[in-house]
Order: sequence, then structure tokens, then C-alpha cells
Amino acid sequence: MKRMKHLERTDTSGGSRTELVLFLTISFVGAWITMIPLWLDGLRRTSAAQGTPRLAAVCMVLMMLVPALTAFGLTVRGRGPRQALRLLGLTRSTPWRHELRSVSVALAIPLGLTAAGLSVATLAGWYTPAHLPGPGTVVPLVLSALVSVPLYFGEELGWQGYLLPRMLRYGRTRGLLIGGAIWGAWHVPMTALGGSYPGHSVLLGIPVAVVTAMLLGTVIASIRLSTGSVWAAVAAHLSLNEFTLPLTREVSGRIVDPLLAGPLSISTWPVTALVVVAGWLAHRRSAGQGGRVLRNGHLR
Repeated sequence: MKRMKHLERTDTSGGSRTELVLFLTISFVGAWITMIPLWLDGLRRTSAAQGTPRLAAVCMVLMMLVPALTAFGLTVRGRGPRQALRLLGLTRSTPWRHELRSVSVALAIPLGLTAAGLSVATLAGWYTPAHLPGPGTVVPLVLSALVSVPLYFGEELGWQGYLLPRMLRYGRTRGLLIGGAIWGAWHVPMTALGGSYPGHSVLLGIPVAVVTAMLLGTVIASIRLSTGSVWAAVAAHLSLNEFTLPLTREVSGRIVDPLLAGPLSISTWPVTALVVVAGWLAHRRSAGQGGRVLRNGHLR
């Protein structure tokens, strides 16, 4: 509770609604601009077997950096560089030991959710596990994750460092769900090209992506709230993209449809929803025991 209080005391006190609209406008317009080369090139993923072309990888990197650059620029303009680092959650609010433990737990949560979701998909006949991943699979993933850490800061500084505290003014539950929906909508330029659900209609892929983002975004935001730092949120997002997605493919004995199996699939929805509800109940219980409730982004 103290860590959450620290987050709200430092983050929600500043920033006008106009700044929030400006942040969202720049982030969304920037996302579409970075995807223009792919639209002009006519690229579209039509099968989960397709890899990621170099042009697509470059465009996605640029897209991921847009929210952080926007958030940092707006915060520096109003508060200065040093305050920006603190307000966006880059500075530690807890001892190193707690911070490392939080990051470790955050890395494990997406893996646990995906494993449970794959069990559901297997029972439904949508997934066929073939073998466990060996060192030859895991080591390259770890190296790739370490190199990719700055990219996930690119997203989470924007969503968890800047947007989340401002969403809390609408209430914790509503703010987290709205924030997740915004996160999903921000991915539309990539989702429309078959990025998350190749081979499926845009009319299906976009709504599924938004619901998935609401659920997973709520989990990541809850991690951010419980630790008071954006580092753990970055770890959770990194684990989601750099470990759970490729491991889902590697463990299977055949091509996996990401709509039906994996961390972004509908088979993982029930598991993630249970975790979201459990987190909500835990928060309600904690708030009740402490004699405080969250209203308009502030503890009272």
C-alpha cells in the first residue's frame, strides 16, 4: 500500500487533461506514421509461419519508441529532466533487493499465464505440445531479450510511466481497463497488417487484440502499481514478447495459430481474467483493511 501511495503522490498530482490528450494524439499518430512504409510496401502477414522482414522490424522498433519519447518530452517540458526520471518511474522507490525480486516475479507471471492458457488450448484441441525447450532455444532468447530491453522501456515509460497514473483519476478498475483498451487500440496499425493474428480478418483481429490488451495490460499495470517502479512492468512486457511468444512456437509440434493458442490467444483469456479478478479482490481487501479507498487517483 505504501508503494502505491508513493506512485500516486508523485505521479497523479501533475499533468492536465490537455497534456493527456496531447500524449495520446502524438502516440497514436506516431504509431501510424512509423507503419507507413509497411503499408506502402504492401506487407501483410497471412500465415503464422511467416517471419518478420527487416523493414517490419525497423518500423516496429520506431513505433515502440514513440510513447517513451512523447512521455519524456512532455514531462521534461513541465518538470525538468531530473523530475521526469522520478515521475516516470525510472528511479527506484524501493530497495534493490525488493526491486530485483519484483522483476523476477514480473518475468515469471506471463510465463505462468501462458502455460495455463496452453493447457486450456491443448484440452480444446488447438495446441499440440511436442517437447520442452532446451538450452539451444532458451539461451538465444535470453540474449535477444537483453538486447531488446530499451525497446520495452520505449512502450512502458509511455503507458505505465505516463498514462497509468493519469488513468487512476478515473478509479483503479476503470482506469486500468481503459488504459489496456488504449494500449490495444494503439497496436491497430500493426494488427491490421496481420501482426498479432496473421491469416484472420481485421474485423476479428482488432477486437481480439483490444480485449487481450485490456486483460494483459491490467496485469502489467497492477505490477507497476504494486512495485511503484516501471522496471517490473518492463520485465513483464519483455517476458510476454521475448519468451512466451517464441516458446509457444518452439514447444509445439506444428504451426500455432496465435488466435487460439499462446499468450495473446482467446484460450488465455479465462486464466488472465481470473488473475485480474484476484488482483482486484486483493486490492479491495487491502484497501478495506487499511481504511483507505482509491478515488480519483488518490488514496483517502
